[in-house]
Amino acid sequence: MQLNGLTGFIYKTGEWAIRLFYTNLLWIFFTLLGLGVFGLMPATVSLFAVLRQWIIKKEDFPIFRSFLYYYRKEFIKSNLFGLLFLVVGSIIRVDIIFLKESSTLFLQILSGVMLCIGLLYFIILLYFFPVYVHFDISFTQHLKYALIIGVSQVSSTIMMVLGLALVFCLYWYISGLIPLFFMSLFSLNLMWFGYRSFVKIEYELQQV
Repeated sequence: MQLNGLTGFIYKTGEWAIRLFYTNLLWIFFTLLGLGVFGLMPATVSLFAVLRQWIIKKEDFPIFRSFLYYYRKEFIKSNLFGLLFLVVGSIIRVDIIFLKESSTLFLQILSGVMLCIGLLYFIILLYFFPVYVHFDISFTQHLKYALIIGVSQVSSTIMMVLGLALVFCLYWYISGLIPLFFMSLFSLNLMWFGYRSFVKIEYELQQV
């Protein structure tokens, strides 16, 4: 029986709430399993992979086993990306702080350049996980695809940022939701708009 109208909406909302709650618990568990530092990236990749399955309408699959599969499969590779993001992000942050304190014109121009680089870095972070779980590509292509898609799909990128801000505000005013949906809701926002970008690009390429 297919539910429509308000009843269908309530049912789907409840279904997604349960999914997000469960996957958030799995994300916490697998992050802790990797002692936090080493578990964060593979657990996040696993979370995005599972969310992607639901977004593309693949409903019937073992959630825990799928989470475990991606966690083990992507453990080393995702941690290498995590280390790369940490190093690059730290360098950009230190450079921006240092250059902002300078009074010379040349270093102020460099400060503006670093802010632009920081913005591109942020865009890559927004699209990295959706790209990572959607495309079977090489190590460097993940970064390339994330940047190109993020820059070319401006509307989706803006919606991602607005979605993150909305979720943050929701947690700010209803802090009790944080332990229930902390990472899963943030990730759903990114994966949802990321996937819409992929579909749009594929459609545009077919029209050429």
